Amino acid sequence: MKTHTKIYLDRLVGLPIAWLLNGAARILGKLLKRDHSIDPESVRTIVISKYVGMGSIIQATPLIRSIRAAYPEARLIFVTGQSCRRIVERLEHVDRIITVDDRGLFPVAWTSLRTITMLVWARVDLYFDLEVYSAYASIMALLSLARNRIGFYRESAEHKRGNYTHLMFFNTRSPIRHIYMQLGRLGGCEPIEPDRLGRIRVDARDREEVAAKLAEIGADARGYLVVNPNASDLMIERRWPLERFAVMIDRLVEQHGLPVVLIGAPADRSHVVTVADQVRAGGDRVFNLAGQLSLGGLFALLEGAACMITNDTGPMHMAWALETPTVCLFGPGNPRHYAWQGSGVEILYKRIYCSPCIYEVDEPPCHGNNVCMKLIQVDEVVEAVHRILTGVSARPKEGFDPKFFSDQDSRPLGRVVRGSL
Repeated sequence: MKTHTKIYLDRLVGLPIAWLLNGAARILGKLLKRDHSIDPESVRTIVISKYVGMGSIIQATPLIRSIRAAYPEARLIFVTGQSCRRIVERLEHVDRIITVDDRGLFPVAWTSLRTITMLVWARVDLYFDLEVYSAYASIMALLSLARNRIGFYRESAEHKRGNYTHLMFFNTRSPIRHIYMQLGRLGGCEPIEPDRLGRIRVDARDREEVAAKLAEIGADARGYLVVNPNASDLMIERRWPLERFAVMIDRLVEQHGLPVVLIGAPADRSHVVTVADQVRAGGDRVFNLAGQLSLGGLFALLEGAACMITNDTGPMHMAWALETPTVCLFGPGNPRHYAWQGSGVEILYKRIYCSPCIYEVDEPPCHGNNVCMKLIQVDEVVEAVHRILTGVSARPKEGFDPKFFSDQDSRPLGRVVRGSL
């Protein structure tokens, strides 16, 4: 199913069910008076759920690392959608993955029931739900019967109040990895390297796949640029104009002489072909690998790149976790919220009145006329790549101040409510 179809069904079907369960949970909570204290000695099974968003899952790796440090003996289960399973398989500290097949209505219904059964049998002690607005995710959390269910809260997600035992305010003005860690604090987890993403496992087989593919197309594996002109169907307004990608590629090939590898999912291939077809002078140095690599192969390709130029989308987060120098183009999204600050990362963003809109509306006000992206000029991107390739890009990371996240009694700021079921 497409992302917008999932959102529509979540509101049409999931939201009424979530409200119904919300009321039932409040009543049962008063009757059962279940103990919701979090005693580290009693935590044996922990669940993290994130059904969509590979980039968000990568941004959650500091939380995963911190949970493992706080509960080293506990079993850590990750519940995710079919499309994200492959990225979770590459992460550290996850003991088991349970997958919901989100490719159609019947697969979703069947695998959801199966997942609920597995979670009930697992006797979950801590359940961290990383989704923010999803009614479906709150239903799954409640029906898992986990003793402590920890999720995010905003006024637009009022249906969550009865379905969780602990809720944390979701602050869209903070970096998402720090927001996830604030959720972790409700579960007794203190940050472990909060400003390091990953690791993502890259195998020898992945590197062999890329080496063979580069040799097949005649690209030099000793130095190349990667260009990702795509963005998911959640909001294609995150795409920089494809004709500018083409001009940029010509300029980079002319200035630096490095081969350029275009990437994308199989569904992105026609869009990527359009970019490649518009390249002029550097056409013989441009190679289209969209839809031709496994996920592990993509990791290996990014790992070996001299620089990646990308829109705000999943591969951008992968590059950061692999410590690949990256030029990132932001528009509808807020770089303060989802960007990575550090050396070897260049963020280009033109803040205008209606940006960022991606977190606030289903349909962007521009209806496709993404002025925020169009304001980014080719010269700016080329100069940012040049700074990275010449070693003069050295933007320092922002400092991590624990006082920003806790009150004077070391309690996490932003805790909204604690339920009783």
